[in-house]
Amino acid sequence: MKLDSQILEILNNFQTINSNIALGEDGFVRTMAVSKTLMAKANISDQFPYEFGIYDLGEFLSCLSMFDDPTLTFDDNQKFVNITDGVTTFKYYFSEVGSLTVPTNDINLECNDITFTLTHEQLSQLRKASATLRANQLSVRMSHTGGTFIECIILDKQNPTSNQFTMNISNCSINTTAEFEFVFDINNFKFKTANEYEFGIDKKQVALVKAGNINYWVALDKTTTYKE
Repeated sequence: MKLDSQILEILNNFQTINSNIALGEDGFVRTMAVSKTLMAKANISDQFPYEFGIYDLGEFLSCLSMFDDPTLTFDDNQKFVNITDGVTTFKYYFSEVGSLTVPTNDINLECNDITFTLTHEQLSQLRKASATLRANQLSVRMSHTGGTFIECIILDKQNPTSNQFTMNISNCSINTTAEFEFVFDINNFKFKTANEYEFGIDKKQVALVKAGNINYWVALDKTTTYKE
């Protein structure tokens, strides 16, 4: 078996979320942060012969990168995989899936109370503002200046006099009459690089973010407010 560039790109992204991962034969790959504040799922073209666990995904990917075009041969007893170019070989042992921090269920929420799209450039600007202000909270709320758009604000909600950076987002849909302030920890935005990021937020304090072929579910900060 050979892994195509699509799954390698996904796995390289997922290792930034959690070093543990379980791979299987259902055509999907999933990961979840140890803090359970971020979960991701992607459809893949490769189907593995059975479910197996990897304890250190970064190490596994480093083994693969040792070869230009590696072949994976899976042990019939489901204990290890051989990674080889025909001349040299890594024998890489699996971990028990039950001992790893991996998702056991998918999240089934529509996440459409508020929807908006950020371009790659807009998200990069928000991250730069976060680094500049040393503030990791991103507040999403209705604009108070009129017009049909929302504001994305970088701030420190623990400090009422903290410096702030505000970006107006017109590419949005507001499907609620409630007063809301959805707050993210921007450190959870470990998304694959994409041209656009489609956000959908549910009042149950979960957001779905679509970046290319990966879906991410991000837990909202406890300072989130939603008043119907």
